[in-house]
Amino acid sequence: MKRVTAFVGCANKRNTHRAVLHFLNNLQSLGEVEYEIVTLKNYRLETCRGCRACFDNGEEFCPLHDDRDALIQKIETSDGVVFASPNYSFQVSGLMKTFLDRLGFAFHRPRFFGKIWTSIVCQSIYGLFSSARRTSARR
Repeated sequence: MKRVTAFVGCANKRNTHRAVLHFLNNLQSLGEVEYEIVTLKNYRLETCRGCRACFDNGEEFCPLHDDRDALIQKIETSDGVVFASPNYSFQVSGLMKTFLDRLGFAFHRPRFFGKIWTSIVCQSIYGLFSSARRTSARR
């Protein structure tokens, strides 16, 4: 059985969460897949200070003490990893950006080689349908 962990960088369980569930359910139809959805808002992640201690000396020298290691453990025990985020201001959410920044040192090492990675980004246009309805009502 394969294990997949999806990290969701969204503060609510609406569109992005539904897209992840849809993806994981489709994945299960291809074979035996066990999955976990990790909502990043439920973890304490501090903002990377850019001190490079993790790059230069090793991750154990990072001055931040948050839930990063618990999240890394989830990646290490997974065969596949999904990063899911809504698109905010042409970028991933702040939660997802903080998480990715905290993993920066690992992306430059072979630690996660052999893992399967994918991403899901949800996009919406706020007010699009309500303004379209108002325009058509005026005609």
